[in-house]
This record gives sequence, C-alpha cells and structure tokens, in this order.
Amino acid sequence: MEYLSLALDKALEVVVKKLEKGEKLKPEDLAVLTIAVVRDLNKRIDETNKRIDETNRRIDAVAEYLGRRIDETNKRIDAVADSLGRRIDGVYQQIGELQKTIADMQRTIAETQRTVAEMQKTMLDMQKLMAEMYREIVQLRSDVSEIKTRLASR
Repeated sequence: MEYLSLALDKALEVVVKKLEKGEKLKPEDLAVLTIAVVRDLNKRIDETNKRIDETNRRIDAVAEYLGRRIDETNKRIDAVADSLGRRIDGVYQQIGELQKTIADMQRTIAETQRTVAEMQKTMLDMQKLMAEMYREIVQLRSDVSEIKTRLASR
C-alpha cells in the first residue's frame, strides 16, 4: 500500500508540473488527479471517523455519569416527595380548621351586613326627613320675607 501511495505521489507531481506549464491534461492525468482527491478524502474521512469515535466515547462516559446523577437525584426527589406528602396532610388538617373558622366569620359578616343595611335605610329615611324639613324652612323664610314686605309697605 505504501508503494502505491509513493507511485501516486510521483504521478501527481508530474501532473502538477504539466498544470504549471499550462499543458493540456490527458485522461490518465485526470485519473491521477481523481485518485489523489479520493485518497485525500479517504484520509479526511478516516480522521473524521477517529474524532467521531472519540466523541462517542466521551458521550458514553457523560451518559453514564448523567445516569448515576439522575439516579441520585431521583432518590432525593423521592425523599422530598415523602416529606412533602406528610406536610401536605398537616396542611389539609389546618385548612379544614380554617374552613370552619371562615364559615363562622361568614355568618358574622352576614349578620353585620344586615345591620348595616338596616342602618342605611334608617339614614336614608332621616335624609328624606331632613330634606323635607329644609324645604319647609325655606318656605317659612319665604313666607316671613313676604310678610315683612307686606308689613313694610303699609
């Protein structure tokens, strides 16, 4: 294989010299160029494959590491979930107690709202009476003013 590579290198040198002189290339020369390009491409493909293999090895190592970390994390998550479950049960109990307190407060608020509504009605009735009294006072002042005018004109 090494001899073949040396022969190709020599043939390629001849073709390059022809190109430098501006000579027309024969089909054999084009074949040499094609073989040289294929050889270079194969070398690059081999190098790329080596890099891919190395990358795959690193990926496998990272995947294994991540798998261990995920297992550890899952164990911690399970422990936290158990702890939260117990806490949630306690919270539900407190919520039940709060619901009873809220129901009592709602009854108190409803009673207070009824009282406020009654007070508002009473205040509205008082406002109506005050408005009526004000009209009567205005009317009385008008009447007094008219009486004063009549008395003054006599």
